[in-house]
Amino acid sequence: MAGICTKCGAPLASTSGLCDSCGTPLATARVKSSSGVTKIVLMIVVGIGILGAGAFGFMAWRVSKSAAASDKGNDAVFSIPGLGSISTGNDATADPTQLGAPVYPGAVQEKGAVTLGTSKAAGAEAHFTTGDPMSQVVSFYTSNMAGAIVASTGKGTVINAGPSAKDRVTVTISPGSGSNAGKTTIVIVRTTKS
Repeated sequence: MAGICTKCGAPLASTSGLCDSCGTPLATARVKSSSGVTKIVLMIVVGIGILGAGAFGFMAWRVSKSAAASDKGNDAVFSIPGLGSISTGNDATADPTQLGAPVYPGAVQEKGAVTLGTSKAAGAEAHFTTGDPMSQVVSFYTSNMAGAIVASTGKGTVINAGPSAKDRVTVTISPGSGSNAGKTTIVIVRTTKS
């Protein structure tokens, strides 16, 4: 059987140019193919799509159940097993021992720090302010960070150093703005890779 006539539904002979039942020309009747292979391939593709969507949904559900979040005031900590944790927020402060560079004497740590830790990398960022002039702060960091690379512009100074390519500290020193106008701001960022 070559197909079915779309006009009357009768089976079509493969050698005939017309429908044997109603006489409709095959070009007009538009033969419907009943190929089982096409249907099987289509069912396999749809089945794989459904399985893939189900697997993705299951993985997302598992992550949502294993991830933990806690908050303390305006500080949030997210822990994801196997990946690590992130701590951030308006009230967050960084532990100075995580920064890899000394804190400028008398500088006040501002709120809004970030810490990140995974099995492959870690990072910490903290923001400080001081009433001392920028030049004095730059001198302090260049003398206390061995092998420092220093880049200065009219807007501030960036100092980069570290014991290895996998453990780097960047200190950005700039004039304060907004509520910190008239002060010197210091941002320390440390990144480590294992």
